[in-house]
Amino acid sequence: METMAESLILAGDVGGTKTYLALCDGRARGFAPWTEARYETARFESLGALLRTFVAETGEKPGCVVVGVPGPVRQLPVRAVNLPWLIHPEELRTAVGTERVLLLNDLEATAYGTQVLGPEDTVTLNAGTADPEGNVAVIAAGTGLGEGGLCWTGSAYTAISSEGGHSSFGPCNRMESQLWQYMHTRHGHISWERILSGSGLVSVYQFLRDEGHAEEPSWLAEEMAAADDQAEVVSRVAIQDHCELAVTALDMFIRMYGAEAGNLALKLMSTGGVYVGGGIAPKLVDSLRNGPFMDGFLNKGRMSVALSTIPVQVVLNDKSGLMGAAYRGAQLVSGA
Repeated sequence: METMAESLILAGDVGGTKTYLALCDGRARGFAPWTEARYETARFESLGALLRTFVAETGEKPGCVVVGVPGPVRQLPVRAVNLPWLIHPEELRTAVGTERVLLLNDLEATAYGTQVLGPEDTVTLNAGTADPEGNVAVIAAGTGLGEGGLCWTGSAYTAISSEGGHSSFGPCNRMESQLWQYMHTRHGHISWERILSGSGLVSVYQFLRDEGHAEEPSWLAEEMAAADDQAEVVSRVAIQDHCELAVTALDMFIRMYGAEAGNLALKLMSTGGVYVGGGIAPKLVDSLRNGPFMDGFLNKGRMSVALSTIPVQVVLNDKSGLMGAAYRGAQLVSGA
């Protein structure tokens, strides 16, 4: 019989800015951490050092470690995105003192996290009718664009890893074609991540301004020039309806976000649902719910009817990646 120590999971979600860690009982139902902590990621020289600190502070030795990290995990060591870290499971085994260590891509962890979200953790954009054994799609715009999902294996869900955010951006109308040309002259290849990210929203704003589609008032130009986070300025001014340029930029961004979410839903045939996560969506819930997101999502010709039956939800809980790492750890503990 497995002991309590062997079933104790150290779950983690590593981000470029912050890292969440938690200890959970893998035999318990749901996500109810014994203890959890938030760390400033840049304070640590490695993930091993961070985990070692957490274990020392809690005084507990976990039997299993599952951590979502920002980067592809198929080739070791993992070179973390937006962090100066090389991450190897062996380093983590030494740091924590356990043999059972699993690294997940951060979108894999987020995808697993969708299985333990509560009603308070999401906002519905499209009710649809969920297939309880259907594929699930996850799309998450923030600093970059993550895409992934889940597929049913007959007894449980397993994550589908993807680098779909780096696939080629495809315009759907004349304005978006002009945006592609504008971006192409500056960057060459245009990925969806170039469009659907914080910097992407700023690029859409700059395109509309530079190409004369809307005028930038002097007060906004001054605020943009002084801002550390220009995407926050664009979205805030648009939500407050203080400037046509900002409103048009945000609407265009949201429509394209919906379009790529619909693309992912079709590619995975995600009848189990689509979850819109990442750092941007929770800040734009009302704009996503009342704006052109679903127009872009459903603009798929004869497949629009099929897409209309798929549930689409915004993930509000910024610990969904941590919850997903714990969920996958519970599968390992149970032998799934």
